[in-house]
Amino acid sequence: MSFMNIFGIISIVLNIFLIIVIIIRSPNEQSLQENLAPFQLFESSTKAEESIDKLIRLLTVFYFILGIFYSLQKYF
Repeated sequence: MSFMNIFGIISIVLNIFLIIVIIIRSPNEQSLQENLAPFQLFESSTKAEESIDKLIRLLTVFYFILGIFYSLQKYF
């Protein structure tokens, strides 16, 4: 597998994961509780919101870093 194929696969997985996390994170607190209730992942909806917000920030940073590497790879 070439280096560009690996970047492509990582980018696709990152994009899908980022979209799913953003869909789970809803501005409506009741909706968030309903979405996460079956999984029992968080103690409260506030902690869930904070954790998901941090995850979204982290995934967004990775998304832009991958984009920069991909652009630089195509340029050089």
